[in-house]
Amino acid sequence: MSSIQKSTEELIECVKSGATYKRYRKCEKALKKYPGLSDKLNKLRGDIYRLYDGSDSEELLKNTEELQKMYQEMHKIPEVNAYLEAETELCMQVRNIYRRLVREVGIEPPEM
Repeated sequence: MSSIQKSTEELIECVKSGATYKRYRKCEKALKKYPGLSDKLNKLRGDIYRLYDGSDSEELLKNTEELQKMYQEMHKIPEVNAYLEAETELCMQVRNIYRRLVREVGIEPPEM
């Protein structure tokens, strides 16, 4: 195993042993109290991803309002909100690791 592979495995273990990841997994387990909720939540997450991935700003606003109406009932479930918050926090943590790595090795992303 190369030193990069070993360090990658160590980084993964550090993330998994951290409070952010543990909170995410705990929230994920809490959703199982509600049969079928995970499937609905995954659909919501997919819809959100597609919304942000392919919308211009005007379309984004309109589609965001439609999604909010569609999933209003789900957001009344505290476990859904806790899960989405924990997932966002974990994704931000991974994104920050990626950004730091890219910056430190000198990769310049193209301007958009």
